[in-house]
Amino acid sequence: MRFKIKEDTYEFKTDKKAHLGISFGLFYFFLTYIHSIPLSIILSLLVGLSFETYQGIFTTGYSHHDMLYNILGVVLSSSMYMLYLSI
Repeated sequence: MRFKIKEDTYEFKTDKKAHLGISFGLFYFFLTYIHSIPLSIILSLLVGLSFETYQGIFTTGYSHHDMLYNILGVVLSSSMYMLYLSI
């Protein structure tokens, strides 16, 4: 088994929208059950990283660009939540 890294782009198509949206939702999913912002951020990022690692080992390959959109989704959702709390 060889770890593959996929050639990818930053183009905001369906795949990137899915990574952003799923990561955005994962933060709120974990926050609902755990009630801890830092832990929800960490778990959401770990799910994204685990999926990308799985893809790198077993399917098309790990994508740095997909991981960036995972991170952006978590940062966006957690920032919006913390901004909401400060209002």
